[in-house]
Amino acid sequence: MVNYQKQVPVKGKYDVVVCGGGPAGIGAALAAAREGCKTLIVERFGFFGGMATAGYVDPMSEFAYNGSLVTGGIPWEFANELVKAGGGIIEEPRCNVSFNPEIYKLVAQRMLQKAGVQFMMNTFLLDAETEGKKVKRIFVTNKSGLCAIEADTFIDATGDGDLAAFAGVPMLPLSEKMQPGSFCFILSGVDTSTERMHIIHQKNHRFNHQAVFVRDALFKLREEGEYVPQFGGPWLATTLEEGCITVNMTRAAVDATDSDDYCAAECKMREDIFRLVELICKHVPEFKNAKIASTATMAGVRETRRIHGVHVLTGEEYVNTVKFPDSIARACHPVDIHLPGDEGQKLTFPKDAGYIPYRSLITNEYDNLLVAGRAASADSEAFAAIRVQAPCMEMGQAAGIAAGLCKKHGTDVHGVNTEELVDIVRKYGSFV
Repeated sequence: MVNYQKQVPVKGKYDVVVCGGGPAGIGAALAAAREGCKTLIVERFGFFGGMATAGYVDPMSEFAYNGSLVTGGIPWEFANELVKAGGGIIEEPRCNVSFNPEIYKLVAQRMLQKAGVQFMMNTFLLDAETEGKKVKRIFVTNKSGLCAIEADTFIDATGDGDLAAFAGVPMLPLSEKMQPGSFCFILSGVDTSTERMHIIHQKNHRFNHQAVFVRDALFKLREEGEYVPQFGGPWLATTLEEGCITVNMTRAAVDATDSDDYCAAECKMREDIFRLVELICKHVPEFKNAKIASTATMAGVRETRRIHGVHVLTGEEYVNTVKFPDSIARACHPVDIHLPGDEGQKLTFPKDAGYIPYRSLITNEYDNLLVAGRAASADSEAFAAIRVQAPCMEMGQAAGIAAGLCKKHGTDVHGVNTEELVDIVRKYGSFV
């Protein structure tokens, strides 16, 4: 152990600082800026989108259930901007949005710039300083060096609850076996014209869109003595380019908050990508001319930290469509639990789209901290449903609006009038 001290400059003071530029961070920053807040977004990469663009998690799921649109507001606006830019397809009836990752990055950047959000890109969150029940400032680093940033309200949209963890917020116990990570990639030269390749368009309702014909071929090869790495799915999606698809199939048990463990898992899954592609190119006709066009910037993460918030959303509440007085977002993804030790997956479909309360975005410990996205307060079952892009972005939207109300009324996150918050969320176009 060493003791390290250094004086660092204060970069600035903002009404709202959003940590993380994935779907939740995009929603939060857009809403906060539109509500009149001086807003900064801090992002570790040089582009926005988080797991969507850095991890190639495609499609953006999901917006509709039982024949009705259930996620609206900024997420639906973003989906339609993707379509207008030629970078997205809305697949009815589920209204999943298959997308081109590069256009996703561009659309996010343009929308945030138009809203007046300030950027700090290629910047890592290092720590937080707290005082009483407030997060006083955060510390970040980039090529310009270390600096501090102050804000009236902070929004943790890091996915892993990094800011909340630095601030000492209690976390919910992790699942006995955390859901595995997956290293996604893009293949070119794929024959997408055959009937069974229509799986790249995820249209069917209450259906697991696995490429069963690929799965069966790999199982057969394993039975014949070939080395086939552990895999899931596979799940395929179109990038909107001729013959190009995103592939989600590698799988490894990993604690993505442990740098050494994450590094080892990424290295293993990178090897697995090339082995799996070698096998399917040889044994699945649609892939005989396929090539690896690109691997994701980082391995995808399904599960890490979740805060112990004022309310812990439960799987029972989610699947039974419990509506809360402070419901601020909806989700219609199944309870989707991937198993780290094998190719297994557990799916439970809700009766109708579930609800997420505002109280799951705030903690008892801090008055100026909101947490949106994967790290929101939910048990392992509810989390397995609300972790996908559409509800994460809608949670971010609510967090940004709440931060705006804090500024408008001079209150803290616990003093937000939830009737007013829900009313504004509805005016944004959400179906809560």
